[in-house]
Amino acid sequence: MQEIQDLKLRGYTQAEIIAYYNDQGIKPPSRPTIAKYFNMDVVPENPGEKLAKDKAFDVEPFRSTIIATVEANDGNDFCMSSVYDLLEEKFIENGEYDKLPGNEQTLRNYVHYLRDTGQIDTGEEHRRIYDHVFDTPPGEQMLIDFGMETLDQKHAIHFICLLLRYSRLLCVYAQDHKYNALEACQAIYRAFCKLGGRPSVLVIDQDAVFVASETYGEVIKTRVFEDFCTEQDLKLWVCNKADPESKGPIENSVGFVKKNFFSARNITCIDDVWRSLPGWLDRKNKRIHRTTLHVPFQVFKEIEQGSLGPMLPSVYETSPNSFFSTECKGMPYVLYRSCRYSVPREFAYSRLKYKVTSGEIHIYDENLNHLCTHLLSERKGSYNQLPEHRKGESGDWIDIMERLRKQWNCYDFQHFINGIKKENPRHISKQLGAIEQFLNAENPDRTLVAEVMKICCNNFRYQFSQFKVVYEYTKAGKSLTTTEGFKASLNSDAVEYKNLEVYGKAFNERVNRSVEEAVV
Repeated sequence: MQEIQDLKLRGYTQAEIIAYYNDQGIKPPSRPTIAKYFNMDVVPENPGEKLAKDKAFDVEPFRSTIIATVEANDGNDFCMSSVYDLLEEKFIENGEYDKLPGNEQTLRNYVHYLRDTGQIDTGEEHRRIYDHVFDTPPGEQMLIDFGMETLDQKHAIHFICLLLRYSRLLCVYAQDHKYNALEACQAIYRAFCKLGGRPSVLVIDQDAVFVASETYGEVIKTRVFEDFCTEQDLKLWVCNKADPESKGPIENSVGFVKKNFFSARNITCIDDVWRSLPGWLDRKNKRIHRTTLHVPFQVFKEIEQGSLGPMLPSVYETSPNSFFSTECKGMPYVLYRSCRYSVPREFAYSRLKYKVTSGEIHIYDENLNHLCTHLLSERKGSYNQLPEHRKGESGDWIDIMERLRKQWNCYDFQHFINGIKKENPRHISKQLGAIEQFLNAENPDRTLVAEVMKICCNNFRYQFSQFKVVYEYTKAGKSLTTTEGFKASLNSDAVEYKNLEVYGKAFNERVNRSVEEAVV
């Protein structure tokens, strides 16, 4: 409109204005539009004012309610349909209005209008200021992150990306289920084996696989991951929670795997990934990296590989060649460098496997299921036994106790059983078996047995012989007021008694004989 008015002042006619637009290679407005703007005296300050529609929600009480609701939720992820539903709840359901003055799209346009005209106070805008992150020395940092590619409603591919920050060399491993702490540690060590060394720092996100909790910068690692970091002497750089921008290179790598590997391939199962992923990864590591403008594989071979730390043996090594096989004989111990280390008793007379890492020996069964872990002993020829591998007491006394309880249970029964256990720690089964056999033979009344057990508990009589004596006295109706009656009656031979004169005569004869020998 202003341009046509300017051409008019310069002396252009309407036909010349059309020619002017054609010469500029611009499609001219229609003739009626040119005539309308040509014949205007002054260009209006707001040309679309007459075309503007009335705002349906720009009336009270809708206007104030909408502004208050949007300002209260500004900065949060909320849906405009929820605001519309709130208006219905506040004005329609209570019968104040029959219907709202517009639909959801009308409300959405009105909120845009309020924002554009500054009628909604959005508060001070906080925009993040970024700084360039300089590359760390070669061999120092490895960035780790997880990704997932959905195949269908029931199947998905989970993968882990490991990126050396200096050379940008990428390692990727995949499986058909979500990674747990053990599988993640195995994948990390597998990457170390492929690289021929280990970095000094792992840069990780606060993923539940690695971090159990974080409070004011204090990071509590999961047990498996903490053991792995201790074993491999690794330091951690834990990024802030929900802040993917703090580890941009590895986030870009995860996106690169999704777009460049998964997007063009028809992946139906994990086998398709295992067949194609190694070759794809090898080709991509030999391309020019868009950020560094160098080939990651060349930079790694020429510079970074020599800066990696030496490899350390690990219990997380999954290769069968890293385990040593041994045969366990009649004694449930594994022999290693003249020292013996205990295993569960059920693995006697079986073949076992073990691995030695960082001052510890880890013992497995033939299927590589972990059995136990010992600290290596410095004393040659020593036997090292874990407390849980000690021979336990026979559990047959429990069956005897339950049979007694079922037949003779009373108020003092458990007290009596506990006393027998404490008084006879090595012969519980024998004692309870004798009591059971005795009671079955006598077949007494339950009241009598309850009285006997009560007397035994009150006088601390927890042996079978004592129980038998108490039973006989109680059955006979005798009152046991002294401890004499509680002693077990044992059959023995008669004791020979001698006069003291006999011992005196023998003593004098021995003294005289000693004097004679001394004179000679």
